Amino acid sequence: MYRKNKIVVLAHCLLNVNSKVSGLALYEGVHRKLVLPYIEAGAGIIQLPCPEMSFIGPLRWGMSKNQYDTISYRNHCREILTPVVEQMQEYSKNGCVIETIVGVDGSPSCGINYYSNGYSGGMVEQIQEQKNMLHEAPGQGVFMEEFSKLLAEKGLRIGFQAISEKEQL
Repeated sequence: MYRKNKIVVLAHCLLNVNSKVSGLALYEGVHRKLVLPYIEAGAGIIQLPCPEMSFIGPLRWGMSKNQYDTISYRNHCREILTPVVEQMQEYSKNGCVIETIVGVDGSPSCGINYYSNGYSGGMVEQIQEQKNMLHEAPGQGVFMEEFSKLLAEKGLRIGFQAISEKEQL
């Protein structure tokens, strides 16, 4: 009776910053500036799983797309995304409109317009050299690439948008 039948899909860290690599959190818990307008508009929210958290854990180093771009990580992304896509199919079949999917630009996993790239690994002594190689590249992160493929396979056409954590929160 009160349903708006509108849903947004958000990257995990937008609702739980604790999943981010230590030192990268730019807000306390939830990205309120992004989330509150959706709540006030009466939209339901689907929180995506965090692929980095479930693949490596909370004590991971910051990594780049070229480090995550492995068959094993891509398979992991598809495995944890499959139940979410199935849930989205059910909502769609039953009258809900999934308005958007929101990722996080700069993320090697959840970037939409650009992601971080460039690390090539090495010894601890090479950390500064590796940081100097890090750059932004246009395109989606690994997780969002796999998400896009799964959605297309299931015939779901949903737009993507991103927040940039470079902007003032």
